[in-house]
Amino acid sequence: MRSRILLSLAVLLCSCGALGQANNTASYDELIASALQSLVVDSSAKLESYRFSMQMDQKIDLINLSSGDVQKLYTRSFGYGLANMTDRALKLSMAALTYAEGDEGNSSAMTLEEYLINDTLYLKVDGNWTAMKAPGVADAWSQQNTMTQQVEMFNQSRLSLMGSEMVDGQDCYKVQALMDMGAVADQLSGEVASFVPLQSMNYSELFRNMSLDVNYWITKDTHLLKKTDVVEIFTVSPQSLGLNASGSGDQEMRINAEVSMLFEGFNERVNIKLPAEAEKAQPLPMGLMA
Repeated sequence: MRSRILLSLAVLLCSCGALGQANNTASYDELIASALQSLVVDSSAKLESYRFSMQMDQKIDLINLSSGDVQKLYTRSFGYGLANMTDRALKLSMAALTYAEGDEGNSSAMTLEEYLINDTLYLKVDGNWTAMKAPGVADAWSQQNTMTQQVEMFNQSRLSLMGSEMVDGQDCYKVQALMDMGAVADQLSGEVASFVPLQSMNYSELFRNMSLDVNYWITKDTHLLKKTDVVEIFTVSPQSLGLNASGSGDQEMRINAEVSMLFEGFNERVNIKLPAEAEKAQPLPMGLMA
């Protein structure tokens, strides 16, 4: 299968002149992007381990629906993680700083450590361990595995080839993804509902108002996902939380987030060991899940 895909891509690359005479550049780029899509899915399926880092800048406008007053909150988060696909083990460490506009002196910090071991998610938030067992190993792994999440989105998108760029010393194709927001909303709704089963939450409404702007960088030699940049904008309303917007204290959250992820260390040795104190973790409270 992989050899046929590689041959197809080679034919496409070598036929640039002929295609340029018969078709426009956009059609040629779409053919290349489509071939890359198959190569990335195929290469990622054979991946045994990887490391990743991430940065997220988030702006939240808290809007009082009665008075119209707006409070602006800013959060900057940094994370580093490891994944062992063979052992179905993942570790993520994150730190976040949040502050309100005009009140920067009262900023707050939070640390998070996460382990996914088979079908159990262990969380250490500000020193306290909790655990949550997922419905099944396959579901838990696909929903929490950072690479798998990105590849699934990549595979469901309409892609446009934007050119080539160097990322972390590697020559990469840059690809822009156009999302089918209906399909993305259904996927996210199902994933979140399985972990946060709050019947009052209208997950479909929550995700369908989301806009996504996504760029991927794919290594030219191994056809693996090297970098992802995501800009997402969505609104959390009382209705999406299953509440009636009738009280004077009702608020709406408008969220703008920019997330950048860098993947490296493909198929290198990764040993992820759950800390002893995590084995005594208490069940994750429903309030913290929400």
